Amino acid sequence: MKYLLSACLMVSLSFYGQNPKTKTILGDEYAVNYKKESNEFEICKKMDSASECYKWIIENEDEFSFMKALDSVTEKAIETYKFNFFSEEKKLSELSAYDYSNIKIISSPEAFNELGDNIKLEIDKAPTSGFPKFTIKKKDNDNYVVTSNKDSIGNLTKETGDYKKAINSMLISYLNTNKATLGETITANVKTDFMELLKELYNTSIVKTGNYVYLTTKELTDTNSTKNLHNFHYLIKNKNIYVRICDVKDEKECDVYGPYNLSVPENEFIYSIINQHGKFKDGDTDNQEAISKVYHKLVIKKQDAQTSALKKEMNDSITNIFEKIENAKNTFSGQIVINKRAKLYHKKLIKRRALWKDKYSDLETHPETELIVDSVNIRFFNNRADNITIVGRLSNDKKNTKVFTNRMYSLPLREFNNRSQTYTLTDKEGNQYTYYYDDILDYLPYKKFNYAVKNAEIKIGDKDSVRVIERKIGDYFTGIFFSDFLGLNSNNNNNLIIAEGRIRIPWNLRNIRRWTWVDNITAYASVNLFSGFENSSRKVELDDMLDTEESSGTNSQKFKTDNFNLLVNNNIDAGILVTPLTYEWKGASTFIHLRYGLRFIRTGIEYNLKTQDTISVNNTPTVQETLKERKGFQVFSVGQEAEINFEIRPQSSVGADVTFGLNWFRANGTNKNDLGFYTTNNAPNLKLMANIYALTNSEKSNSGVYFRFGGHYNLGSYKVFPQMMVGYATNLSSFVNKLKKEN
Repeated sequence: MKYLLSACLMVSLSFYGQNPKTKTILGDEYAVNYKKESNEFEICKKMDSASECYKWIIENEDEFSFMKALDSVTEKAIETYKFNFFSEEKKLSELSAYDYSNIKIISSPEAFNELGDNIKLEIDKAPTSGFPKFTIKKKDNDNYVVTSNKDSIGNLTKETGDYKKAINSMLISYLNTNKATLGETITANVKTDFMELLKELYNTSIVKTGNYVYLTTKELTDTNSTKNLHNFHYLIKNKNIYVRICDVKDEKECDVYGPYNLSVPENEFIYSIINQHGKFKDGDTDNQEAISKVYHKLVIKKQDAQTSALKKEMNDSITNIFEKIENAKNTFSGQIVINKRAKLYHKKLIKRRALWKDKYSDLETHPETELIVDSVNIRFFNNRADNITIVGRLSNDKKNTKVFTNRMYSLPLREFNNRSQTYTLTDKEGNQYTYYYDDILDYLPYKKFNYAVKNAEIKIGDKDSVRVIERKIGDYFTGIFFSDFLGLNSNNNNNLIIAEGRIRIPWNLRNIRRWTWVDNITAYASVNLFSGFENSSRKVELDDMLDTEESSGTNSQKFKTDNFNLLVNNNIDAGILVTPLTYEWKGASTFIHLRYGLRFIRTGIEYNLKTQDTISVNNTPTVQETLKERKGFQVFSVGQEAEINFEIRPQSSVGADVTFGLNWFRANGTNKNDLGFYTTNNAPNLKLMANIYALTNSEKSNSGVYFRFGGHYNLGSYKVFPQMMVGYATNLSSFVNKLKKEN
């Protein structure tokens, strides 16, 4: 724990809190106050023209840090302040050498005319804290004793002449002889006065009530060998244990001990309780045994706390895993450099090249014309160079700067070093040339090398080498919460909430201009969440079933339902799709994906189990049905799905997916207690779905709103399952072309 300590002299005493506490110590008034907003407190000595003040800012917010700060405050005050001592300004460290030769007794002369019993002696300007009290006590009719507290310091008889002078001399001799011990006593008492003042501030302005829990009551022997009962309370906070010990006779007399680590050993705990505040007698076996019993009571508590702390760490680790990954230190997948001069080729020769010929055999360059590259801007999205802007000049027209952009197709990162990736430019005379990206850009290793690039925009200048930030795991994942607040699905409760997670892993296995083989793999999982909705929500209701065997365990009666009901009433929907072929329509900022994969759904089934009894009513047999039990099971369905997906990315903070698909399901597995359950109408379903998403604060986060419109249409039953959902999504980096410029 660090303390920020600053000392300053102020013109007037200022209190910036609400409950300043004051106390007179050795004739001077001191005030303390606490400012909760800044976790700061001050202590000031009030003077005639100015006040000497010290301020402390407690950086650590745990409860015990303030108790330690109080100790520091007291020590600083003792070392720094000058106290009123017999009308002189003295530091406490100077008292051990103080000369008491000039003290005077101010008791009235009449008190000494005839010495009585228990005459209290008053010394002029004597300090009020820690200074001994002197008394004359009568031994017999002729003899008296002068005492300091309980100790005898001298004797008097009736034959003594000037009693006052004799007693004054006796006190001076005693005080000068014991000045060192007396200085220590006064210092200890002043420290106690300060601690009481600060303790009052702590109890009224700072202490948090209700945190401590009663543990046990034990009898302890204090430093004066007096036995008293003490209540023990404990607080476990931030993996530390605090112990508060209060005198049973006065619950306000409490001290806080600690903090102790949860793994504190027993001997260390006992030693600390005895010595931290110096209240309990050291070496006392009864004290050690009593505190040992307290320790073992705490063992169970701290074990519970350790278990809870471990559970919390695990939960926090799972809950914040994506946040931690997102905030992890950047790593780099490679680096990009540009070549200052790039060759230009005859466009017609490249077009005539056959696929089976050597890539370089038919190339013919223009030796008189080269492309001089000044800089290149690259915008990455889903491991592609979505936009490549080349700023440069032709060697035969150096005065005119030109900008060349890949308007026809994007370039997957793994194709940077592939000689087949070309583009065309036109000079001022209308001549067309072809250049290779490989001649302009080189993607090189940097410590490690891969093609997983964070969505970002970089600029590469002449002789620059720009590192490309590696994509983090969290960049692939999107979490969404949907609400069917419009209630277009009449089969379900309008307050339906869906939690969905989607992950898209771009592969870009092979690219030929606008065509890409195995562009990406997409997986998703949706779970329907309920909050006190009616029992029929999102479940298939079957006809009542008779318990013919008077048993609810098994029944051979068959149930059936329309296969489409499994999709409409599902409570879990998951799938994985591979994209074998993708076409880029760059003019419309659209990728067209052909996808195929598997889809899994789980649906709840419920039915009423009834019994039939024949009873006689008016001598007429009547069958009476009785509801015996409401039962249910889950149906698991796995089906195939093929779709065409239009991935539309018109700008950096808005995106949309429009999907046309075909899927079909069967009840592949159930937990049905041997019921003869089966489905009818196994016709496929047409799917039309549009997802629209937009970032709400694109400068600060990747979160935003998510809309879903569409539904399924069954080709056999002609039923429709509409959906119109509104939700909130987090980490849309895989689904919205959200870009941050990286230097």
